[in-house]
Formats: sequence, C-alpha cells, structure tokens
Amino acid sequence: MSARKRFARVDWPVFLLVLGLCGVGLLNVYSGTRVLPSPGIPLFFKQIVWILLGVGVFLLLCFMGGGLIEEWAPHLFLAAVAILLFVLLAGKIRGGAQRWLSLGFFNVQPSEFAKIALVLALARYFSGRYTYEGIGFRDLLPALGITLVPFLLVALQPDLGTAGVFLIILAAMMMIACLRLRVFLLVGAAGAALVPGLWFVMKDYQKQRVLTFLDPGRDPLGAGYHVIQSKIAVGSGGVFGKGYLRGTQGSLRFLPEQHTDFAFAIFSEEWGFAGSVVLLLLFLALVYRMFYLASQSQDRFASFACGGIASYFLAHIVINIAMVCGLFPVVGIPLPFVSYGGSSMLTNMISLGILANLSRTRFTFQPGE
Repeated sequence: MSARKRFARVDWPVFLLVLGLCGVGLLNVYSGTRVLPSPGIPLFFKQIVWILLGVGVFLLLCFMGGGLIEEWAPHLFLAAVAILLFVLLAGKIRGGAQRWLSLGFFNVQPSEFAKIALVLALARYFSGRYTYEGIGFRDLLPALGITLVPFLLVALQPDLGTAGVFLIILAAMMMIACLRLRVFLLVGAAGAALVPGLWFVMKDYQKQRVLTFLDPGRDPLGAGYHVIQSKIAVGSGGVFGKGYLRGTQGSLRFLPEQHTDFAFAIFSEEWGFAGSVVLLLLFLALVYRMFYLASQSQDRFASFACGGIASYFLAHIVINIAMVCGLFPVVGIPLPFVSYGGSSMLTNMISLGILANLSRTRFTFQPGE
C-alpha cells in the first residue's frame, strides 16, 4: 500500500483535534507541576513521552487491516478481565486503593484499558443481536453479565468512579443498539432502585465524598477542601483569566491533584471563562466528529463501537468538569488529553485509533470520494 493510501486511513479532523487538545494539556501540565517536587524526570517531559507513544499507537491502529478489531474484541475483553484479576492479587497499593500495576519505570492502571475492551465486547455482542424491532430483555441479560464482570473487579479495588463509567458505557451502548423503550425504562428503574443500597457497601471515605458533595462546607479543611479550592480557582479566573503561570491556586499549591483530576480548575483560573469555552468547543468538535462517524457507518459493529467510544469520551468530559465545578462528587475521572497520566493518554489514543480504523475500513463511501 502506498504512503498516500496509508495516510488516507487517518481521520485527520480527529487527529488534528487531538493534537490541539494535547498541546493544551501540555501547557496545563507544565503550569500545574512546575512547583511540585520532582526527584526524577519532570512530569512535563513524561507527558511528552506518553503523547508520542500515544500518537504512534494511534497511527499503528489506523494502518491496521480491517476486520481485525472485531475479531480481537472478545480476546481483548478476556485479557482485560484477567489483568483486573491480577491487579487484585498483586497490584500496587496507593492511597488505600489497589488499582495499579508496576512495570518498573512507570505504573499503569488497567481499568482504563478495560473501558475500551468493554466497548468493543458490547459492540460485538449487540451487533450480532440487533433486530429492527429492537433488542429485548432476554438478549440484554448477557450484556449485563459482560458489564458486571469488570464493574465488580474495579469496584473491589476500590474505585467506584471508574466502575460507574462501565455502567454508563452499558447504558450508552443500549441506546445505540436500539434497546426496546420499555426494557430500557425497566432496567433504568431497577438501577435507580439499587442506588441507595450502594451506601451500605461504600467505604467511609467514599461516603464522605457524597456528603461533601451535598454540603462542601461541612468539612472545609478535610473532605471538602478539594471542592472548595477547585471552585475558588474556577471562579477567580473571571472572563479572561489571570494569565498563564499566574494562577495563585496552582502556584501556591492550594489545590490538590491539580495536574490530574483537577487540571480543569488550573486551566480555568489561568485562561478564564473565554479560554474554558474554547477548550469546551474543542471537546465538542471531537465528540461531534466521533458521533458523526458512527452515524455514517454501514457496518453495525463499526457503528456501535464508534458510538460507544464517543459516549465514553463524553462521559469523561462531563463528569470531570462537573466534579471540578462542584456539580458531581469527587471521583478519579481524568479530563481526556488535559489531565496528566500515561494510562489515560494511551487509552484515549488507542480508542481514537480504533475509531479512525473503523471509519476508513468499514464505512461505505459515495462514488467519487
């Protein structure tokens, strides 16, 4: 295959939007970590390495032959489940949670990769069960079982925030696969009825997060500190921000996790409302492009997979920004391409590489294209 045909496989709108978001993320990581103690390689340079690795994986997946992703979907899911089991047995414990695997020079969080494996597994399953009348309750049960396996394994780490994303992926995939309305409402009502029961299985710090979300002022120097400082950072940015590297919340280290979960707070303080709108427009353009590609697909698996990946990104963006603004409980959900993190960066690049692959090899083109 010629180089021209190979690069024709790359979805350039997605790729250019991703590069733009990575550039914003690099500026933000530098701003959020320049005052942090770093005995080894600065996190800014580590993030550059993760971006370069991610771009390489993205292009590799773009050039991969069509059909392989659908064939590998069940095997990738089983591998993700096996790794999650291994994490519970021999994973690295940090902050009271056993979520990471140590690979020498860096740590990886397998639950991030499991999200994409779940999207592909559900896309494979639903594409084989799809009917014009809609998917019924009996065909939904195996999909519930597929989702509950990684959900329970991640919840045991414990990481209810990430576990909840698996349920969001399932709900989105049910809508994309045209689940019958009465079945969807029944499952939604059953899920809502089970939510109060989660209180009795949550750990103390998780309960504190919920209570703090309802009333941040009840413990301003403890559980509510993150949210209060984050809202101060977002609000103090004003319309045009304080200027790059001039934010006080970040420079004086008032805001914990300012380069990971609360990266958007640092960005809002420095760039203000105007900069935040630009960032949100970049995210909106990316998600719109992904849903557009899903809608144009003439192949069910490709359509379901692209729609699931778009839903996964949308969930991360909405949850993270809502969390930073105090509209959602604090959970460990990073902002794609803006928050620091190797596992998150590689997962995002892998998912978009898969989307780009499916968009070029499984879509029907009009004559003359």
